Amino acid sequence: MQRISVVVPAYNASATIVAALRSVLEQTRPADEIIVVDDGSSDGTAELVEREVPSARVLRQANAGPSAARNTAAEAATGEWLAFLDADDLWLPRKLEVQLAALETVKDVGMCSCDWVRATEKAPPLPPPDELPRRRIQFRDIVRLNRFQTSTVLVRRDLWRQVDGFRSAIDGTEDWDFWMRVSRLTDDLHLAWPLVVYRDEGQSFSKNGRRVYDAMHRMLADLGPPGGPMAAREFRRLIAWHDVRFAYAFWRRGDRRDMRAALAHGRSLASNATLADVALREFLPYLWRRSRRPFGR
Repeated sequence: MQRISVVVPAYNASATIVAALRSVLEQTRPADEIIVVDDGSSDGTAELVEREVPSARVLRQANAGPSAARNTAAEAATGEWLAFLDADDLWLPRKLEVQLAALETVKDVGMCSCDWVRATEKAPPLPPPDELPRRRIQFRDIVRLNRFQTSTVLVRRDLWRQVDGFRSAIDGTEDWDFWMRVSRLTDDLHLAWPLVVYRDEGQSFSKNGRRVYDAMHRMLADLGPPGGPMAAREFRRLIAWHDVRFAYAFWRRGDRRDMRAALAHGRSLASNATLADVALREFLPYLWRRSRRPFGR
């Protein structure tokens, strides 16, 4: 049986981490090890874990961000699979069991994700394994959208090593960037059923929308010509898609300055006609499909 190492970065997570780790201990398929990296916390996170969850291995480091913390844990891991869990999320009890069973049916896949629900939602009962909806997600799907929440993902450790782990230079989209680079080596098997509870805490790293937007563009810059995997026209439409998407998000937050900046950036690389075409043909249908999702919106 292949070993699973649970990777938990933690920064000032004393309010949530014990519940997160207990959700690991309650798995029907037990994890083989839990590695918590305390990323320079000042609230006693490490001591709390050592006292309340003594089976977890706690590593300490000066504050360096989530990428460095995950890399520290992955380097110390002994399992063939890495299962990521953020310190403010929860796994439902059959998460590892269901993902490993699904991976047994597709030997050529090295990454597996699933859907999630918010803490305010109730996960529906699991269907029988042969009725669990699933699909393969590939590189170009992930380039267009960060399709998984970090705590849903199980990935082979050798793939983490092949892509040199998470990149600290783009903290804010470091998880998306990692899935994207891994997906150039293997497909992701996505289970379209919630096995994770996403707790949207106030200190979540993804809260700073402008920081995420800027990090995204640093990440995407490697994809276009010259040297990237995308031709010039495809790359321009990709940038237009993301600028329209973020402009809408900024508008919803009432941030008109960043909304105008996103649209201006889109116009600097693509024409107004391209932006309008992407908005009508791609973004509006995407909003409609998202509004129809039963959970995790």
